Order: sequence, then C-alpha cells, then structure tokens
Amino acid sequence: MKNEIKVGIFVLIGIVVLGFSLFMLGDFSFQKRYSVSVVFDEVGGLANKSNVKLNGVDVGKIKDIRFDGDKVIAEVLINSDAKIARNSKFYIAATSIIGSKFLQIDQGNLNKGIIKPGDTIYAINKKPLEEMITDVAENVNKLVKNIDSNGELARNLNDVVLNLRDLTANLNQMISSNSPKVDDITSKVDLTMDNIKDLTTRLDKIIAKIDSGDGAIGALVSDTKTKDDVKESISNVKDATKSLKDFMTRTSKLRTYWVINVKNEPAAKQSFSDAGVRLYVNDNRYYYGGLSNVVNIKNKTRGTSYEPRNTADAYMGWTYPLWEFYLGYIRGSGGFGMRYTPFYTDPFWGKLSLTAEANEFSRNRIIRGRRFNSPRYDLGLDYKFTNILSAEFSVTDILEVQRINLSAKVAFEDKDLATLFGLIGGSGAASAAVK
Repeated sequence: MKNEIKVGIFVLIGIVVLGFSLFMLGDFSFQKRYSVSVVFDEVGGLANKSNVKLNGVDVGKIKDIRFDGDKVIAEVLINSDAKIARNSKFYIAATSIIGSKFLQIDQGNLNKGIIKPGDTIYAINKKPLEEMITDVAENVNKLVKNIDSNGELARNLNDVVLNLRDLTANLNQMISSNSPKVDDITSKVDLTMDNIKDLTTRLDKIIAKIDSGDGAIGALVSDTKTKDDVKESISNVKDATKSLKDFMTRTSKLRTYWVINVKNEPAAKQSFSDAGVRLYVNDNRYYYGGLSNVVNIKNKTRGTSYEPRNTADAYMGWTYPLWEFYLGYIRGSGGFGMRYTPFYTDPFWGKLSLTAEANEFSRNRIIRGRRFNSPRYDLGLDYKFTNILSAEFSVTDILEVQRINLSAKVAFEDKDLATLFGLIGGSGAASAAVK
C-alpha cells in the first residue's frame, strides 16, 4: 500500500475520532428541541449545559446564561416531545449537598395551556441548600450565644424546673389526701354494679314464674290483667335497672387528667402556662378544655412576645400508639394538631414524639407592632420521662417569627372529677328521659 493511501486512511480515522469526541464532549444532539427563556433573580451555581428535569426526568439542557439588568436569563433547550404546562414551577435544585445544580420543573396542569417555543417563564426563587444550611448554623449559634449570655437562659430553665417541682409536690399531696375518697368511690361503684346484676337476674326469674304459673307467685297472679300489670311493672324496673347499668358502665370508662404546661420563650424573656382538663370517653377519644398562654398582665415585659395571651382551648382528639390527632379551638382560633411516635415499641425511643400544630389560617393583623399575614405552624420534639412528666423543645410560628420554646408538662389523673362528670352526664340523661 502506498504511503499516500496510508496517510489518507490515518487522517480519515483521525477526523472521525475527532468528530465523535466533539459530539460527545460538546453535548451535541440530533434530537429536535425548542428554546424558552427562564428568568431568575440569581442562579446560585447553575451553569451552562446543566441538565433540565421535568418531574425528575431529563428533558433538556441549559444553552446559555446571561445578565439582563438586575435579572439573570437562562436560555433553555427543551426536547420537542416534552409538553410542559404553562403553570409549571421552575426552580434550581441540586443532586445532593455537594452535587451539581440543575433546573427542576414541577409539572403543572396541562389543561391550563402548554409552554411554546420562545416563551418567557419566571422561576421560583428558592434559597440554595448551602444558604439554608448556613441559616440553620447561624440560628444554632444564636441559640448557643443566648445560652452563654450571662446565664440568662439557664436561669429561666431553672425557674421553670423549680416551679414545676413545687407544682408536682402540691399535686402529689392533693392526690395522696384524696386517695381514700377515690378508693371508696371505686368500691361503691363495683358494689352497685354487682347489685344491679343480681337484681336483673332475680327479675328475670320472677317473670318466668309468672308466665308459667309456677309456684306461689304464679298461683296468686291468675288473673290475666293482673298478670300483665305485674309483668309490666317488673319490665319497667328492668328497664330502669338496665339504664342504670349502662350509665354505670359509661361512667366507669371515663378518665380525666389535669394537664399543666409551663413554657419559657428565651427570645422574649417570658414564661407562660397552659392549664386544662382532658376527658377520655373511651380508650382512644378525648375532649380537652382549658386556658393557654396564661400570664399575669400586671408583670412588666422584659422582651417582645407575639403569643396570644390568656386564650381558650376547646378541642376533640383521637389517640393511637403511633398517632394522635386533634382539632377544634386552639389558642383562641380554629386549628388542628398531631403527634407522631415513630418508635413507640422501643422502651427508650418510644417516649420520643414529633409534634405539629396549625391554626390561625386567615391571620392578617398587627401584633406588638408587627404585621402577621401567614398561618401559624408550630413544630416540636417531645420526650415523656414518666406517665406524669414530659418535656418539649419546639419552634413556634415558623413562617413568621420562628421562636424557640422550652416547656415542661405534667398530667395527672383525677378519678373524683371523672365521677363528677359521670354524675352530671347521668342526671342530664335522666332529665331527658323524664321529659
């Protein structure tokens, strides 16, 4: 083979290899695409040739990024077979904390219209992940400084613990002094239930003898009308006995708990208290009524707190091993809350719960000189040391002021109060029956 032919073949192979390399490295594509412009306030590390994903699926590339006044314009090439709704959300995302950035598109409703070639879309300005991490670190640093600053937070926590210790001592004394009364009431309830059961059995036997004409009662009541009158009277007694039995059964299932929660808000340098009664009507449903954020209005404020003071709570809840859910009137406004205990079967971690609460959904007012427009959302972490004592770390009003709260809660059962509620319910039912 001649040298010229060898050189020609070598050059041809080199051109093919070079063209293939340019095709791969230059990200060329024979797929048909259309171009749209996406407007950002800032792109946060998004680069040319970054991927474009629609609901997590690659549908294009970033062709060019340029300035336009105080905005950043990204020219985006989208695969022609990708139909994107006009109300879709465009924002910058990352593959991981240290991963590359890409343009994420959350598909909207195609019935609202489809983006066409040459359209301009305005992206959602979300904080980059690294900025969010920086913000969290700054908040942690502020919390540490508050703890270290003159020991003020430590003193506040000490005050909470001391108040809680005094309260617990008083509660223990109250429970001890009323223990004999509770035991006496319980024994009387048990005796009454036994008597009701015995009376019902005897009445059934009497009616059976009257119907069969057996024994002295059957012989004495030979007249049909007299027999019917006696049977009706005994049936009325049985009905009354059954009603009493049902009432006693419902009353025995009632459980009431006094719930007192002492909270401290370090940023506001103030403490608040919640107090109320939780009434269980069965194993997993309860009603709660009480007062929240109780504070002495005569005290001088040492900081700015946006908590609604001296408000009422009235809501209904459902409890299960894994979940608790409640809704109703919370801190003077309609709302709901939930508690999640992910490791409830574990002896130690089963005492740890995640809490969330939401209310004031139509809030639009000025509180302490600051306007609030967003609903209130609270998130917390709760640990139950005993059946009586628990503690919680929470962040309140996370869309507005993001205040940290530290709280200690006691809940103790009051059987006398349960009996009182039962008697009130029974008298109400009896009145309704008489009417």
